[in-house]
Amino acid sequence: MQTGISQEDFNWVTGNFGKQSGNSYMDMKEDVIHEIFPDKVVIGTRFLNCASYELSFADNQLHIKKNRLDNHMLQEKAKMIPDEMQEEDVEELVTLWENMLRELKMKEKLKSLSNARELMAQLYLDIFDEEEAEEQIDNLPEVVTPNVTVIWEELQVALQQTGNLADFEWKELSDEGTYALNELSPVVKAGASLEAPTQDEYEEILAAEDFAKALLDHFNRQLEDYELKIVAIGPSLDEYQSFACFPMQDFRLANAVLKMEELCLICFF
Repeated sequence: MQTGISQEDFNWVTGNFGKQSGNSYMDMKEDVIHEIFPDKVVIGTRFLNCASYELSFADNQLHIKKNRLDNHMLQEKAKMIPDEMQEEDVEELVTLWENMLRELKMKEKLKSLSNARELMAQLYLDIFDEEEAEEQIDNLPEVVTPNVTVIWEELQVALQQTGNLADFEWKELSDEGTYALNELSPVVKAGASLEAPTQDEYEEILAAEDFAKALLDHFNRQLEDYELKIVAIGPSLDEYQSFACFPMQDFRLANAVLKMEELCLICFF
């Protein structure tokens, strides 16, 4: 079974983050929890059968043990049982492992910095107009502690000062949230007017595999001609979320996403 999970990466993860009692790691994008031990990693999934994959190495070979609920319809009476890996399991495992590995390495890289100011300045040039960017860069302290909480607080202030931050629950995005998005400065400057989904559209969004993406897609389709994108941002994806509007032209959004990853922030759309 080819997974591309190397023993070197496995040893790095378990050696740096493993705990005897298990070290819980939350994948914010996928909303799943993994457990890291000194000798194994248990990868959780969002599958209805609550499948999980226990990874370990022996004799330089990767071993995977899959467990799942015997019948998720039984709810609390359901039992975990061993199962054979299927093709969809391999795909899910590789995706979740690579997400975790990338984010853990980003966090370690961020911690190794003495000052996150330069990274933040580069981000500001991608998400703000040139004049706004220079003003917000000047407002940054000389030393920005490479800590996600500190970084997010600085970015929040900059977005608030430029009128490009809205905070509300996802479920409000179809009504009160629409009004808040229309107040974001890039939307106003572009002369755009976002419309909330109709009842039929909202039912389709609710039925989508990824509710958050489907909801953002509804608004972002309306902004295609303006080369703007509504994004969910912050240290994580949560029920109560921050939103902003970023420019797409000249790969600015793509660059902003990379910078935010380096700063260990979420930029979801």
